Amino acid sequence: MVDHSDPLAVKRASQGNRAFRLAQKGARKRVIADGRQKAYSTTMAVILHMPTAFDRFKREGDLIGRLVVEYGELEWDLCLLAGMATGDSDAAIKVMYRARGEAQRIALGDALVRKHIPSRFNQIYSMTIASLKRCTAIRNRYAHTHFTTTADGELAFVDIEALAREHGEADTARLPLFGITPELVDDESRLFHQVAQNLRYLNWEVQAAKGISHGVTTHLIDPIKPPITPQRIL
Repeated sequence: MVDHSDPLAVKRASQGNRAFRLAQKGARKRVIADGRQKAYSTTMAVILHMPTAFDRFKREGDLIGRLVVEYGELEWDLCLLAGMATGDSDAAIKVMYRARGEAQRIALGDALVRKHIPSRFNQIYSMTIASLKRCTAIRNRYAHTHFTTTADGELAFVDIEALAREHGEADTARLPLFGITPELVDDESRLFHQVAQNLRYLNWEVQAAKGISHGVTTHLIDPIKPPITPQRIL
């Protein structure tokens, strides 16, 4: 209770009430601001989240993502082989990675390596480089494509680069679809792993030929089978 006969008491009570009202007003503003922040965050989450076919096909999405991202490890394996073959890793890195584009890097790496491969491995080396180029094609196909699901609920893709190479008019209402199956991506993963294994094995053999090392920690894959070809389904 406030003693209204005491002017100082009345003044203190008035000041206290004013401070309380200001505090309430500030709290309301914070609530409104927080609400707007939450609404804005929710809206942004909806905008930034773009559902894809891989929401339903997570395993295939994981494998395809790894093929695209880990392809660079194959180029690096070739670069390490080039550095070992020439005895100049610095030059191998600069020659290969100052070039732009996967095809050019492979061509330059091959030029550095080929004459240094022990003759008994020439055929296997050529096969491995040919298989590496298949990995490049797979990586590029998945990196420049549109993924979707068919009316039957199958995972599929549109090879946009292949579509662009055609001379006829591209009809986005009737795009050619190619199926993606677990067997397909498993086989493509197998190809990547076998190419990596052969490049690393050949590196050991070059080291052995130079007297640097005598221990080979892996084995050759011969032959490396070509991967399954995606089948057009529409």
